[in-house]
Amino acid sequence: MTTPDYLKPYEQAVSEHGGTFDATLWVSKVGQLLRFQAFLDHIDFNGASILDVGCGIGDFAQYLIEKQIQFSSFHGIDAMEAMVQTANEKSYPLCTFKAEDIVFKPKSLQGYDWITISGTLNAMEQEQAMAIVRDSFQAAESGVAFNFLSNQCGRDPESENLYPARRFDTIQMLQMAFELTP
Repeated sequence: MTTPDYLKPYEQAVSEHGGTFDATLWVSKVGQLLRFQAFLDHIDFNGASILDVGCGIGDFAQYLIEKQIQFSSFHGIDAMEAMVQTANEKSYPLCTFKAEDIVFKPKSLQGYDWITISGTLNAMEQEQAMAIVRDSFQAAESGVAFNFLSNQCGRDPESENLYPARRFDTIQMLQMAFELTP
């Protein structure tokens, strides 16, 4: 099977860095942690089953554990096998990780209270990202927490190199979200 375009940058990063933080393509650990904290600022994950789509090396699970969040279960999926291997090596309690591409297996979204998607959408086209968010809202028992890079940030897109990430039309993303949930 040919690697989809949205996975090619990750495939290249894994070939260069193995299953490490560098292969997640986050610009900085600080940026990643700020997104995780934003989730915790608005959601009580205590007692919840969580599916982390695009889990990378299990950083969100580690973050929740460090913050002493008592989730009932945590399942991470990522399309890159090397990332999942690294996550599994950490042996976090109540956590499982599996190599899976949600684009091709949307039924994997079923059976969780919360679905989180942090940074995963950034290398996709907006329409594909929106389809994943829609599928997630239909599947989640309690809710979906996702983030993306906004085109409303005030930065000049011509002077900014985000590759492989892209900025999404924030108004369109919000309109979609409000159609899915109040």
